[in-house]
Amino acid sequence: MTRVSASTLNFLVWIDDDGRREWVLERAARFTEKHPSLMLVLDNTGAHAGREPVASASRQGELHDTMQSERIDVDVTELDAQAVVAFCTERYSPSVQTVLWWTGSNPRSSEAFEALLGIAGLLIVDSSGATGDDSALSRLIGFHRDRPQVVLRDLAWLRLGPWRDMIAHFFDNPELLNELFQIRKVAIVSGSTSEALYLAGWLASRLEWTPTGPGQLRDRDGKEISFSHRREGEMRRVHSICLDSETSWYHGEVTSDPDVVSIWVEGAHARDARLFPLHLLDTASLIERAILDEGADELFEIALKAVGTLLG
Repeated sequence: MTRVSASTLNFLVWIDDDGRREWVLERAARFTEKHPSLMLVLDNTGAHAGREPVASASRQGELHDTMQSERIDVDVTELDAQAVVAFCTERYSPSVQTVLWWTGSNPRSSEAFEALLGIAGLLIVDSSGATGDDSALSRLIGFHRDRPQVVLRDLAWLRLGPWRDMIAHFFDNPELLNELFQIRKVAIVSGSTSEALYLAGWLASRLEWTPTGPGQLRDRDGKEISFSHRREGEMRRVHSICLDSETSWYHGEVTSDPDVVSIWVEGAHARDARLFPLHLLDTASLIERAILDEGADELFEIALKAVGTLLG
């Protein structure tokens, strides 16, 4: 029987921080275990300087001799940007999708980033992957403003799906729908700034709020809404959110079980605490979603634009 290479994706993974190298590779490998891919690990950490490219393969499915996934690790510390691209194009299949997961944080990687964008159809980043502040998110906003044609996914945004669902439970009583348009304050506690800002941007997109400056929004009637964020707890995790309306205070907070959130209401529409599962996705599953969702994410782009104004 003839052995068939059945990769359906070119998966380029750029790493330039040795402290995050194993974390990134573990999650990339989990994705390729499920999806037949050619994964090219472009290692710019310097930890393996001078090492020749190392190739490995995995077999999936019932036909043990059908090769579906392959991984090639290459040290690129001595390669210029065009040489990195040449290495990729000499090995990948141009007939399938090419995805670039960029985990780079070193400014000296910028030329390689620009060159790899030329061969990638989808860019995946994580604005809260390496740092809890807003520096990576600020750069991402500028990038998207200048390159709106690039299909972009931010894992920090994708992590918030369970929280967006949870917030909807605040107002699942039809009698409270009017409360949505009387919110005057949003306060969020999270381990990273990106998730908090994205939640505020998402609320703005859903409730017809207009960001007017750093930490400030206006509702559809022109009334001011303040936004505040405190960084606390585990990175990449939201800890709590509080929405204050003119009559009530809506709280959601992670319990001692990190996958369960308690929500309750104080004030005119007081409600006892209820527990809801968050159904959080691991990073490998977020990468899967980022790749399998087709086209641009309009809601993400609207939220990102709002975040740009909130950051100032």
